[in-house]
Amino acid sequence: MTDIARPARRTVMCASALLGSSALLTACGNGESVAPNPTPGQVPQPAGEAQTVLPLADLPEKARAQVVAKDPATGEEIGVLLFRKDAKTVLAYSSICTHQGCAVTPKSSKNDFYCACHGSRFSPADGSATAGPAIEALPRYACEIKGKDIVVYLG
Repeated sequence: MTDIARPARRTVMCASALLGSSALLTACGNGESVAPNPTPGQVPQPAGEAQTVLPLADLPEKARAQVVAKDPATGEEIGVLLFRKDAKTVLAYSSICTHQGCAVTPKSSKNDFYCACHGSRFSPADGSATAGPAIEALPRYACEIKGKDIVVYLG
């Protein structure tokens, strides 16, 4: 007979749970974006086919809105965030959060774009992340005022 004590089943199960939890937390990382790009992209030049997304009268100066445009290559609907900077300028951004791909909305008490999944906030003036966990700026789309409409260029 040996004097080596065998671990109890409960001890083995608890140790396995602890190791599994540690591995899971390590795999999740710290919640930050994988490819940090805190610098907002340049405003793209209009190219391709313009899509009318909203009457200009529906977006007053300093207001934000969310619209849908169609990808010219696939016909897929793409969420677009709009910000009317001044009487002559409308800016457009992707409505997909750069943290984990959740939907970003203009519905926010802080006059910014907000991701309800994890609390990220983005500046309407340039799309930069102002509160994390997202640290990458929102991708931009070319956008302009044509007559009485706001048009976006996705291509």
